[in-house]
Amino acid sequence: MYDADCGVCQESIEWLRRRDRRVRFEFIGNDGKLPAGVSPEETEHTVVVMEGARKWVRSAAIARLLTELRGWAVVGKLLQLRGIARLADRGYDRFARSRHRISAALGLTSCPAPRRPPGRT
Repeated sequence: MYDADCGVCQESIEWLRRRDRRVRFEFIGNDGKLPAGVSPEETEHTVVVMEGARKWVRSAAIARLLTELRGWAVVGKLLQLRGIARLADRGYDRFARSRHRISAALGLTSCPAPRRPPGRT
């Protein structure tokens, strides 16, 4: 789950979609129906990854996603190391507070990411 009104978030989702060759991820913007336990407000300041009843946020969510991508698992594992995770969370929080301004500075729109048609990779 992600902030659907954030250009950087949209670009990040597209980056993940292009690398999700096994089509393991379902991307849900906070402008749609969210699963129980996830609020739109929460997704305005962090990405949320759910797998069954487990929930990851901030750098842990990014680490979880990367560990599922071919060629990125090592980066995901590094993000799980305690010291690196702490630094990554601080950086994530700082970036999240400025994400709309950064999106605008980069010329990124905040339109919802198009959904991948069923059966396409």
